[in-house]
Amino acid sequence: MFKRLLSKRILFVLVPLVLILAGAGFFLLGGAGAAPFVLNITINQPSDSGSAAQPEQHLTVSLGERIVNLADPGGYRYLKTEVVVEVAVDQKTYEKLTAGSGGGGHGGSGSATDPLRTELEHVWPKIQDTLTMVLSSKTAEELSTPEGKEQLKAELAEKLQPAFGDYHITEVYLTQFVIQ
Repeated sequence: MFKRLLSKRILFVLVPLVLILAGAGFFLLGGAGAAPFVLNITINQPSDSGSAAQPEQHLTVSLGERIVNLADPGGYRYLKTEVVVEVAVDQKTYEKLTAGSGGGGHGGSGSATDPLRTELEHVWPKIQDTLTMVLSSKTAEELSTPEGKEQLKAELAEKLQPAFGDYHITEVYLTQFVIQ
């Protein structure tokens, strides 16, 4: 009888004591320790990604003047055009490519001293081939409308992108455009 009473008393004391210790342990280890950790992750995420993102710069490179026969029947039509490509680069690459060139970048003349052109020298034949293939596959009728010229620019950007590699093409300009 005494043993039973003693075990019930121990049980009444032991259960609340275990609950108090468990609550204190949760508060000290889980509750109080986890809250600042979670808050740090939530609070610091936007600022980390914001500081990692650098402003995007743009550089242009002229692919030169091109004269190609168009795909019209009889082959009597030709296109004379100059294609200029604009690419997006990070700040570090922009500074590297524009250092010593007067800080420019836009309005490149397509000369051999253009730093972006120099960077693309190893793929220049591929770029020129792509230009020839795309331009000569069009008819005068396809290129005579503004929509046709926009489609040509979009196709050039898509087909030229593999040659440009890490330089993301953001725009293609047709700075000269004459159909005869």
